[in-house]
Parts: sequence; C-alpha cells; structure tokens
Amino acid sequence: MRLSVCLSALCCLPLLATAAPLAPSSLTATAINYSTVALAWNDNSNNEAGFIIGQRIPPAAGFTSLGTIGAGTTSVEIINRTGNTTYDFVVVAYDAANAQSPFSNVATVTTPIGVTSSNFRAAYLQKPFSFNLTSSNPATVTGYAITALPQGLTLTPATGLISGTPTTAGKTTGQVTITHTGGATATAALTIRVFVDPPPLLPPVVSGTVPANQSLALGAPTGAPLSLTGLFTDPDVSSAARLTTDLGDLDFAFYPGSAPQTVANFLGYLDRGDFLNTIFHRSIPGFIIQAGAFRADATASAVPTQPPVVNEPNITNLRGTIAMAKLGGNPNSATNQFFVNLANNSSNLDNQNEGFTVFGRVAGNGLTVADSIAALPTKDYSAINSALTDAPVRNNPPSYDPASLVRLNTTALLAPLALSATSSLPAVVTPSLSGTDLTLAPLSRGTATITLTATDLDSQTVTSSFEVTVKDAYDLWAAAYAFGSPADAEASADPDKDGLINLTEFALASSPIQAGTNSMFHGLDQGHLFLRFFLRSPLTGTTVTLQSAAFPAGPWTDRWSSTEGFTHPWITTGTTTDDGITVTAKDPAPLNPGNRYLRLKITRP
Repeated sequence: MRLSVCLSALCCLPLLATAAPLAPSSLTATAINYSTVALAWNDNSNNEAGFIIGQRIPPAAGFTSLGTIGAGTTSVEIINRTGNTTYDFVVVAYDAANAQSPFSNVATVTTPIGVTSSNFRAAYLQKPFSFNLTSSNPATVTGYAITALPQGLTLTPATGLISGTPTTAGKTTGQVTITHTGGATATAALTIRVFVDPPPLLPPVVSGTVPANQSLALGAPTGAPLSLTGLFTDPDVSSAARLTTDLGDLDFAFYPGSAPQTVANFLGYLDRGDFLNTIFHRSIPGFIIQAGAFRADATASAVPTQPPVVNEPNITNLRGTIAMAKLGGNPNSATNQFFVNLANNSSNLDNQNEGFTVFGRVAGNGLTVADSIAALPTKDYSAINSALTDAPVRNNPPSYDPASLVRLNTTALLAPLALSATSSLPAVVTPSLSGTDLTLAPLSRGTATITLTATDLDSQTVTSSFEVTVKDAYDLWAAAYAFGSPADAEASADPDKDGLINLTEFALASSPIQAGTNSMFHGLDQGHLFLRFFLRSPLTGTTVTLQSAAFPAGPWTDRWSSTEGFTHPWITTGTTTDDGITVTAKDPAPLNPGNRYLRLKITRP
C-alpha cells in the first residue's frame, strides 16, 4: 500500500499521545529510491480501527499526519518524498472512538539523491530532439553524464540538456550520472527510442517478367494459363487482413518488417478465429477505438489469450496506425487487444509504458469506418463487464444488448494486390483471371493488346501490357513458307502460277510456291472458292487427303455438291492424322458411263 501527503481528514493535524490501544513497535523505514520510503511495524493491538502515519523533518520537534490506513495493516509505502532528505516516522494506532495509542518507536531514514527525469523518452528520426536530465536536488548539481546516446544526439554536461537530430532509428539505453556538491551522485538508466514515421503509401510496381507477345491459333484448344505470380508487388504492404464490422470493412496493412512478433501474434488470433463475434469495447473520440478482447454475448465474455509478446515500438502512433494495448507498467504484456489511433497520439503513446507497438495501418477508406465507430454514442456497461465503460453502441439501446454493439463479423487474410486484365479488342481475344493464372480465349483473327492492372489497398495502380495475335489455320500454314512478298501470301494469290490459289493449296496440303498438277482436278471455281474434281472410278471411289485444319468436324455430306448429273455421292471420312483428313467419294448407283464430278467448298475456318 502506498500513502501520499494529505490522503485523509486527519492530514496536517497534530498527533495526540493518549494511551489506548497498544502502540505499534519495531517500526523500520527503508528508502526504496529518492522519492519512496517503505515503512513496516508490528501490530500490538487487536482493537484498532486503523493507524495514523506521522512524519517530521528534523530539526522539527512535532510530527504531522500523512493520513490513515486500515486496521491490521503492518506496512505502507510513502511516496512523493524529496531526495537527500532525512525523515523521522512514527505510527499510531487508533480505535473506533478515536482514542490513540502512544507513538511507536521513531524510524529515521535519509532518502538518496535521485534522477527525477523520465527513464524513457521517444525521439523521431531526422527531427529535432531536446530533453533535460533533472535531479531531486537541483541546487547542488555540479555536472551531468550519460554512457550512451542515439547517433546525432549529444549531452551538454553543464546543463544536462540532451539535444540534436537522431540519424538512426532504434533503441539506445545509457546510464545517467548526476554529480552533486561533495561528490554525491545520482544514477539511473535512460532509454531513448528513435521512432520512424509509417512507411509512405507507394504504388505497386512491376517486379517480374511481363508475358511475351503471344500468338494463338483460332479454333485450337486454349493453351495452359500464363502465371502472373510475382509480376507485381506492393513495396509497402506484404500482408493484410480484412475485418468486417457492422459499420463497414476495416482493411489492415501490416508492418512485419518493423514488428514481426506482434504481427505474427495478431495473425495467430485471426487464423484461429478468435476475433469472430468480438466487439469494439472502448471508444474515445479523437483518441482511439479498441477491440479484440470481448465477445458480443450476454456477459461480454473474454477471448482466451495467448502468451504476451515482447514490445516492439518502432513506428510512431500517428492517425490511422493500429497498435497493441497492454497492461500499465508492463511494456511486454500485449496479447489480443488492439486499437486504431484516431489522431496523432505520438506525444502520449510513444512515451507511455516504453511506447506502444504500432504493427500496421488502416488502408483504403477504412479510416472513414473507424471514424464512424468513434462517432457513435457510448454506454457504460461496467455492470456487465468492468472493461466496458465506453462501449460504442448502435441504435441507442435502452439496456445492454450484444446485437447493438459494434461487432467484428468476419475476419480473413486479404491479398495486398487485386489483379485485373482487359483486352483492347475483346472480339479478338478475351482474357480471364483465376487467382494469378491468366487464360486467353482467341475468338477471331487479329491483334489485341492485353493490359494487366494491379491495384493496391489504397486504390493505387500499375499496369503492364503485351500483344496477342490470333491466327487461323491458314495463317499458320502460310507462315511456314517463304513467300516473295506479303501479297503472295494472300489466300487468293497463286504465286506458283499452277492454277491453284493458296487457299486450295492449303486445303490439299500442297506447296503454294512450287507449281504442280493434280490429275483428279477438273477445274476450279475460284470466284466462289469451290474445288471441283471428278470421280475416275465411280465404283471404287476417289480418295483425296485434305488439311484437317482446313475443315471443321461435321457431316461431310453437307459440304459437297454434285455436278454433271451426279446427284448424291456417298462420302466417308477416315481417321484424322498428322497428314490430314482422308475423304473418299464414290457413286452409289453407277448407271451411266462418263465423268462424275464433286465440288467441295473451301472456306477459311
């Protein structure tokens, strides 16, 4: 128990030395530090209502009451004393009628000289810093020293001023020594942590190899997907999560490089589903909203906690950052409670309890959601759960109603980047994405530009593109020949002057640049792209091999027409091979001698 000046109605009243109950004995006084003295005694009464603590500073003769403490107590800490000062203490027992015992023995103690300045201080990278070391006895100080300081900071020995501009982030602990007249010294540790601002919001970048220009065959099966894994990265976000609340989504972008253990701890709670159906149990507008610890149920039951994590305060507590809550006076006590900074809280939270660990930020429009939560009215539900003194509520319920609290309804990991793909000519080729796999569907001849876009959580984008050329079977066939000019490669051209245009050569798998004849051909209706040949043996039939790529599958009889009185040939097809499709035509009823002709229409598939 600790006792300070003027804590009771008896404060500053002279102590009476009447003799009822028995006096306490064996009083001892021990200086814990320059400002705190521990008292302990024996209780020799069984009827006291309490004890009065008396103090004097020699050479004063009388004692002054510091206040009272309850019956049965045998120790107390007296705080807020002055360093390098001698104190006398006594303890007096009193009963219910305010009859007081004699004084205990007098216990004397001299407090040491002490360092009264804070033992932890936040500084900021590349920003001016100033901090004064102070003593409990400033009038007798003769000099100041410290064993270690962050780079860029110096100490003025005569004044105790630490100043400069930190050039390196991180934590530095030095031993402070303040020397006083006569050689007396006061020592204490001083930790200065140099914080940094949150990383800037950088747009995504192209970090991988852009797909090469593609050539696809029309009508051919769609090839294997193109993997876009690693093509884009977000320089400032490597992992993220989405927490869906009753008022909208909170997207969290994490800082594993700055607070790896804290991020892993948070993701552990998320992966286990511990945050589902939990609530924002604390809302202080203009300061923070806090969540993660209690469920939206009849008793606001606690979420089971995992072992606490080591404090990792490196990024300053600015608006929009998310940090871990912890127990007062225990820097390494964070478990499942987290909060969103609604304002610049660096001056408070960076210095308090050795700094609060920022492990991420609210991305996108999530701060609008956070602000809307903070704008809700709050209720004191401490009768349900002592932690719910400032719980934000929706619909202003007349009494505690879990459904009216602000809940976390879903929580899940979130990809830092969203990918999309578009085609400049969707009628030529259409892209589709499945995760990071890109599939291209050729639909017609032509060349289109495929644009890939990566969008980060803050709606910043980067694009990359490549071309896709869709060729039909004729294009692929023509590309295999060394035509003299582009005009010679046209389907209607006849560069070898053998009477067969390229399209016919393509259908018959013959050379378009080497003249040849085919005795089965009687003529060619080039204007309509009809190939005509005669049946030299109507009974056994005539066989011709055609490019399989030139003719889609289907009932071949529908692709032929007869001439010269041959009205209904019988057409069969053999097995499709690398050589093409074998088509056999014969006369099912050879009644008249003479030539028989078939006509096959050739079109570009």
